[in-house]
Amino acid sequence: MPRRTLRVIVLRNETAAREGMLTGHGLAMLVRNSAGSIMFDTGDSADTWRNAEALGIDLSEVCCVALSHGHYDHTNGLPALLKRLGGVMVTAHPAVFEPRWADRPGGERDYIGPPATRGELEALGAVFRLSKDAVPVAPGIITTGEVPRVSDLAPESPHLLVQRPPDASGQVMEDDFADDISLIARMGEGQVLLTGCAHAGLVNIVSRATKLVGRCPVSIAGGTHLAHESEERIAAVAREIYERGVRQVVPMHCSGERGADLLEKHFAGETLRAGIGNTIVADATGRLTIE
Repeated sequence: MPRRTLRVIVLRNETAAREGMLTGHGLAMLVRNSAGSIMFDTGDSADTWRNAEALGIDLSEVCCVALSHGHYDHTNGLPALLKRLGGVMVTAHPAVFEPRWADRPGGERDYIGPPATRGELEALGAVFRLSKDAVPVAPGIITTGEVPRVSDLAPESPHLLVQRPPDASGQVMEDDFADDISLIARMGEGQVLLTGCAHAGLVNIVSRATKLVGRCPVSIAGGTHLAHESEERIAAVAREIYERGVRQVVPMHCSGERGADLLEKHFAGETLRAGIGNTIVADATGRLTIE
């Protein structure tokens, strides 16, 4: 069996590691392994692809797209990517197209769902594979599928809303983030977990990944949604994932500087930082370095 490799290039994030990169409230990662390249999330705008061009990345290498969930900061870059690529497989949870809003002070609501309907995206070349189950997106990389809640340490976001069912008969309610999925990269001796926003909760996602592959992920890279959580809650999450076997975290996007700093303070393992232009490299054991 050939040796598995994993290189994850950060294309969209709130922070940049190189001059000339366009930052924004979104996340997009180009995931390369020995079998090919996939895009995990597409960021909040077409600036994602301007960053790719500035980094010398040929987007035609992307064989499929995986969406962590339906919020705009992970899906708004999809139409521009489809226009560049033409037809491409897009893997997500079936609830990814449910309309979503955020309650704002004063009673106003901002729409924060996908930038286009399923039909509009299909007209641009998207071929959707929607599944609640774990599915492969590339050799050695699978989705978590829908994440069961086994812990109450998931982020609290009562201001984020969903309409279900997603039509005129639907009711607007507090979002349960059923569509939140992550990616698991199998490295042979260890696993790497890639998260979008981790709305399902890091503990729940780690538990799901462990059940799917039989071993706890050695490392986690991506959004943690800890930016506004209490220090006590962040400490509890950090303690729990370490006790389960996680040894490295790379908090990005919705982690925020505060959340990343507190995670580093309370996590007994190693906390690394990455921004646009960085490459997260995994070795055969699942341990990470930042280039």
